[in-house]
Amino acid sequence: MDNKNNHKGHRARMREDFAKDGFASWQKHKVLEYLLYHTIPVADTNDMAHELMKKCGGFVNVFRADKKRLMEVNGIGSKTADYLMVLGEFVKYYNKVKYDTDMFVLESENCEEYLLNLFDGKIRECCFMLCLDSQNHILSCDLVCEGSFESLDVDVSKIVRIAINKEASYVVFAHNHPSGVAKPSNADIVSTKLIENALRMVGVNLMDHIIIAGRECVSMRDGYL
Repeated sequence: MDNKNNHKGHRARMREDFAKDGFASWQKHKVLEYLLYHTIPVADTNDMAHELMKKCGGFVNVFRADKKRLMEVNGIGSKTADYLMVLGEFVKYYNKVKYDTDMFVLESENCEEYLLNLFDGKIRECCFMLCLDSQNHILSCDLVCEGSFESLDVDVSKIVRIAINKEASYVVFAHNHPSGVAKPSNADIVSTKLIENALRMVGVNLMDHIIIAGRECVSMRDGYL
């Protein structure tokens, strides 16, 4: 009975702390513990929070994990797993709206955040293609290919078709290096020049190809093309 009362008091204190300062000074496991209150009304969620972070490989990865992995943690049921997955998708959606921009301006903070958000949670190498009009307004953003950690297959004819269908004046490519090394590889340079030449044949200009590694963005226009 005493343990139950202490646990109830602990939740009340956490709610008071949150009301005062939000999550600003909290440790990651404490934030996760608090979030779990919303679907687990009685049990002690502290151990669950620690176990989730251990199982998934860190705080951020909890919100990227699939339902099966989340439910491998004792006390995490279907409803709670769904809730954590929804939170992860909400963060991505929030960032997309926050950093979405009608006009693409290279090296601007908004556009960098826009690109970084595209790759949030991506563990495989993949490539996005942004089609722009003559005023740099974004017409579309398409995932054009997804490969392995080691290689990325690029379908040049598909890329040209997309550019024509969108009536693009400019194209920007962005692809990630899950290895964490932002420097373009020789294959990146060769493929990009091939795509640039193919687009030029149909009157579309390649504005840039940007490599994403972690939170770093490297423009291939800066010395690679």
